[in-house]
Amino acid sequence: MVQASSVEIRAVNKYYGPFHALKNISLSIPPSKVTCLIGPSGSGKSTLLRCINFLEEYDAGEIRIDGNLIGYDSPGGRKMSAKKLREMRRSIGMVFQQFNLWPHMTAQENVAEGLIRVRGIAKPEAMKRAADALAKVGLGDKIANHPSRLSGGQQQRVAIARAVAMEPKLMLFDEPTSALDPELVGEVLNVMKALANEGMTMVVVTHEMGFAAHVADQVAFLEKGELVGVDEPAKILHHPEDPRIQAFLRTYHERNSF
Repeated sequence: MVQASSVEIRAVNKYYGPFHALKNISLSIPPSKVTCLIGPSGSGKSTLLRCINFLEEYDAGEIRIDGNLIGYDSPGGRKMSAKKLREMRRSIGMVFQQFNLWPHMTAQENVAEGLIRVRGIAKPEAMKRAADALAKVGLGDKIANHPSRLSGGQQQRVAIARAVAMEPKLMLFDEPTSALDPELVGEVLNVMKALANEGMTMVVVTHEMGFAAHVADQVAFLEKGELVGVDEPAKILHHPEDPRIQAFLRTYHERNSF
């Protein structure tokens, strides 16, 4: 069982100028559980995810990881030092929509680079850990391949391996399958399911309702910057009480019916 973090989000607000992107969001993310964030495009899901590791600065409220406030020295206080923020981020892995791999490096070198530069691990050990991480995501036979020789799904699995190799206690996924062709989505979701089974704390922004239904421990629905509802998947996805969730799911099923 991997070490796993908890996250507490309390009354978080985020503005972009006059635009109120997150409106008083409060959400508990328990350790070793999977939380999926769903909702219409532009609802604030990715913004909230990026606030968790302070890639986006929230304007009010608190976000605590294992009880420690991230981003600020105190509630409503000054931003924490860059050094302290880097230290907190060491235990957080993040996977984006785009793979962000270095094209001139092999898959193994892409994964090892962070271990060398961020963790200060000697190259031989970093390369070994990279090979192990790639094997974990089913790419043990692709370690010498450059990104141009990998499919989109394989490139995203390299990106996941890169994050996993850093041994995070919390993994954040920002729509990790949205840039993939439909036939490649499954291989990435299977890797994420395996991580969830190991007890990794995961927060996933997704439009994959099947993944949310089968893997999430809780599903949070956002719309127009508001947290409309949070509950176990069956209640949110199959028996929603709020009409906004009902309307979203109806539209989703209409778009994905054949």
